[in-house]
Amino acid sequence: MHGIVLQVSERSRVVIRNRDDDEPATFIFYLCHALQRACDTVGTAATDLIRERFLLDSRAILSTLVNDLADVDDEIYLTLEDYHWITNPEVHEALSFFLKHAPSNCHVVLTTRTEPPLPLASLRAQNRLLEIDALALRFDLQEMRRFIEVERPGTLSPSDVRLLHEKTEGWPAALRVVTSTSIQLDQDFGQYVRNLSGAQRPIGAYLEEMLDGLPRDMVQFMLRTAVLDRLCAPLCEVVTGANSGQELLRSIEQRQLLLVPLDQEGQWYRYHPLLAEYLSQRLESELGNEIPGLHQRASLWYAAQELWTEAVQHAFAAGDAIRALAWIKNCAMPLVKRGDLFTLLGWQRLFPTGLMRGQPEVGLAIAWGMALAVRYDESLALLSELERDISADHSHDPEAFRCEYDTIRSVALALKDDSEAALSVAQDCLGRSADPWTANVASNVVRFGRLKRGDLREFYATPWISYSVDEDRRNVFASVYYRCLQGMAETQQLRFTSADHYYLDALRLAEQHVGPNSVAAALPASLIARIRYEQGRLDEAESLLIYRVPLINAGTLLDCVLSAYSVMARIAAHRMNVEWAHTLLELAENQGNARGWGRLSAAAVLERARLFLNEGRIDEGAGCITRLERLAEEYPAPTNCAWSDIHRYAAFGRAYLASAEERFEDAISILSGLRHEFESVGNRHLAFRVQAHMATVRFRAKQVAEAVDCFGDIVTVFARASIYQPILDEGKEVGPLLAAFQNKAERTGGSRELMSYISNLSATWKSRYEAEPREASASAVAESLSPRESDILRLIAEGLSNKEIAKNLAIAPETVKSHIKNIFIKLKVEKRAQAVSRAQILGLTGTRT
Repeated sequence: MHGIVLQVSERSRVVIRNRDDDEPATFIFYLCHALQRACDTVGTAATDLIRERFLLDSRAILSTLVNDLADVDDEIYLTLEDYHWITNPEVHEALSFFLKHAPSNCHVVLTTRTEPPLPLASLRAQNRLLEIDALALRFDLQEMRRFIEVERPGTLSPSDVRLLHEKTEGWPAALRVVTSTSIQLDQDFGQYVRNLSGAQRPIGAYLEEMLDGLPRDMVQFMLRTAVLDRLCAPLCEVVTGANSGQELLRSIEQRQLLLVPLDQEGQWYRYHPLLAEYLSQRLESELGNEIPGLHQRASLWYAAQELWTEAVQHAFAAGDAIRALAWIKNCAMPLVKRGDLFTLLGWQRLFPTGLMRGQPEVGLAIAWGMALAVRYDESLALLSELERDISADHSHDPEAFRCEYDTIRSVALALKDDSEAALSVAQDCLGRSADPWTANVASNVVRFGRLKRGDLREFYATPWISYSVDEDRRNVFASVYYRCLQGMAETQQLRFTSADHYYLDALRLAEQHVGPNSVAAALPASLIARIRYEQGRLDEAESLLIYRVPLINAGTLLDCVLSAYSVMARIAAHRMNVEWAHTLLELAENQGNARGWGRLSAAAVLERARLFLNEGRIDEGAGCITRLERLAEEYPAPTNCAWSDIHRYAAFGRAYLASAEERFEDAISILSGLRHEFESVGNRHLAFRVQAHMATVRFRAKQVAEAVDCFGDIVTVFARASIYQPILDEGKEVGPLLAAFQNKAERTGGSRELMSYISNLSATWKSRYEAEPREASASAVAESLSPRESDILRLIAEGLSNKEIAKNLAIAPETVKSHIKNIFIKLKVEKRAQAVSRAQILGLTGTRT
């Protein structure tokens, strides 16, 4: 009985691993024997029939077995593993008979790499089948995060966890290989994840074993199709020369060889990322001379299907730049309209500028791409060149070109944050273009300019040509921007539910037609994160941003970048990681300086000033205010525009400084004027942020009644939208004011909804500012840590990895890992950063500033 595993209990187990098992009498004998070992009243008669009359019909034997099972009161679980080894039709027929007639207390658990030829359809129809496929077995992000924290606690940042999930797609076997191998190699786990690929030895060796034993023609097929990002049978047949593409794809899928279906019809597939990397490396090694030809055939097939983007990509990969350039004009603007900017701009670098001289349509598309990818100076320079070329070429409609030229210029100016100049140019374009894309982009620029002017009536009156569902798909970027601008206007007016609707609709559109890892999706994600943060849903806000930051930096408007960095910095400060908050804000300020985005620089400097002043670092805070004043001088704003916010941020900074220096009347005077200014431009959102600080200042100035009344206006509005964080961000000093308002509301009979909101707000404030001392004293925690654990905690705070700690203390990395688990338990934390923050709060380590 080699290869058969029996489990003696109410759960019986058969493992099919031998080719000899693929024979009806042997299979049924093992089946009976397993059940007999689990329940001695089952299977004896059936086994005797096999021994006495070996050629007896299998149905007669199975009928005897079924009758025995019907007399058993307990639940019986029969597990057959590796059923894909069974190929004999008579065995399948026997099992089908057993499944059909088995009593309800008998449950068959079948594990297999391929779908078996059993009556699954009828079992589904009878609701007698529970299927758990490869997709269901994969870890989602949360499951993988828990797995990593158990196996390698505190070793991966959230961004590295997400990167690992993207690379493995939650494939459990790969995760196990990755975690065990990184321990054996004794290297930094984060760096290992960032370098992870299917071509590396541990993963590559596993994949090589997986492919061993496959038919040679299947392996060759997989190698040659590794040049394709997605596969379908006709394409694969053209590329590989095989005549059985559909059969091979179906066989690969049935063998669970990491082939992922891309549609419900089973027409298009892709390889798992790690398998694709492994196959590509092996293709280069074994069949490298074929690669240009494979790409060439793929490009011609795609061109025949008018799938121009893929045709161009494969033409470039084949080294056929001339043909690629000829095809680019067919897909350049579609790429721009769907927001796939970096594909187009990446192609631009692959051919000499001179080749574009006869392709003005391609040149305009690249100018669009540069403008929308925030490369506005390059876009404006290219437009000037195109203007000269087209002026000399009388074959183009000069009015249509001029309208498109001006619209691109307005986009470049808007994304440069010069809202007034952009508005002036875009207004002249409204109504001039017959192209819905150009007309609606101009409309978006006008809407942006009017929003920054504070002219909401004209904002809502700006015309927009509604797209059909199909046109929305083709013009994704314009549609996403439209919804984001609408959401920004709603946010300013504190209509958060409506804003959330616009942003989520934009995200759905972007993810459906471009993908979650796209600039189009990054636009609304950055703005949704602001709402989630203000609702107190910090983890959700962080998850929306953490892996999209490069896209947000590379291709979104200033407001999205500002939202992303502001939210990330406030989350860091909330988690007591003020140093990281300053680092993020410094990155934002530098980006603002590099791009000429004074508003971004000013917002970052204001936030840094707030953090410094909250820490009592008055001189550093005052230095930030000086920088804000200089930015205000550099960006004059004689009328309301985007740059006006720089001047308002400078005023807010002066109020923060006055408050920190206890010049309360000066602070109240500045804040009162600033609140009225924000209200005059329709920005109630920032007006209420100002008012929240003013209420806190009034309370500190002993103006209790005025402070409570001022605070009440904010609470009433925020309660309706479940907004918490702007109040909590006022820090420890808002607590007494919150308590005073709660007492007044209880006396005057506040509504149930208001009292519930205040109770939640108060509980959240207390958990942050009062819970820590009650949980454990520093001395109690210090005493609970062993000397070795204290040393390791100190080294973690200094930023050392497990490997570096082990070397420093002359102990094994596994010992370090064990100590860290104990530290996490004693400090009641789950991550290294949390452990450091907790230790700093309790004074167990030095606070790094």
